[in-house]
Amino acid sequence: MSLLSDMILEESQRNLLMQRDYQNKIEQLPKGTIVRKKVGNHEYYYLKYRNGKKTVTDYIGCDRNKVDDIRTQVEKRKHFEKMLAELEEENKLIDKLIGVGL
Repeated sequence: MSLLSDMILEESQRNLLMQRDYQNKIEQLPKGTIVRKKVGNHEYYYLKYRNGKKTVTDYIGCDRNKVDDIRTQVEKRKHFEKMLAELEEENKLIDKLIGVGL
């Protein structure tokens, strides 16, 4: 095999490992968005997400530290989802290159 073919195959393996890693990280983080509801003088926070066709609303509470922690986790999940999508696009390109027979 040529050096270029070896590099492409190595990149393909690295890409798949990174996809698995991001998928594992995504599964461990909460999905959805944080919703704030104000009742009287109090603010209550909920995590809202879809589970199949249902919309689920989980009560978080009114502790700002807990809300900020969950918000950070949701943002991390969205970042990892974006990175995973980019890796999947990159993998399509790699598959095309492998198919060409480089």
